[in-house]
Amino acid sequence: MDDKIEQLLNGQHYKKFQEATYARIIEEYTLTLLDIRVLLFLEKHASRNTAKDIVKMHYFTKSNVSKSIDTLLERGYLQKEYDSHDRRCIHLRVRPEADAIIQAAKKCQQEMCQVIFQGISQEEILVIQQTAQKMMQNIVEAMK
Repeated sequence: MDDKIEQLLNGQHYKKFQEATYARIIEEYTLTLLDIRVLLFLEKHASRNTAKDIVKMHYFTKSNVSKSIDTLLERGYLQKEYDSHDRRCIHLRVRPEADAIIQAAKKCQQEMCQVIFQGISQEEILVIQQTAQKMMQNIVEAMK
C-alpha cells in the first residue's frame, strides 16, 4: 500500500490536527477531544443517541465512551432518558448548558474543513466521499 494512503487511513495526522484545533476548547472547558466528539455526535445525530451508537459509529472503545459520558453528565452537558420499552437502554440528550461548547466546536470543524479541503473542488470532494464509503464497505465486509 502507498505510504500516503496508509498514513491517511491511520488517521494520526488528522488526530493531531484535531487536538491542535480544539485545544482552546479543551483547555477552556477542561474536556477531552473525545468529550467534544461525543457532544458533536449527539447534537448531530439526535435519533442515534446511546453510548452503543457512538461506539458503533466511531469505533471508540466502550470504556472511553462511558468515561466521557460520565464526565459530560456530571458537568450537566448531557442528560439521561431511559427508554420506555427497554429500561436497560439509556438515551442521551444534549442540554442547553453545552450549547457554547458545541458552537465553538462547530466553528473549529469549519476551520478544519477549510484547511483540509483547500484547493480541492466540490467534484473532487464528492469523489473522496464516494471512495471513502466504498473503502469502508470493503473493510466491513473483510471483517465479517
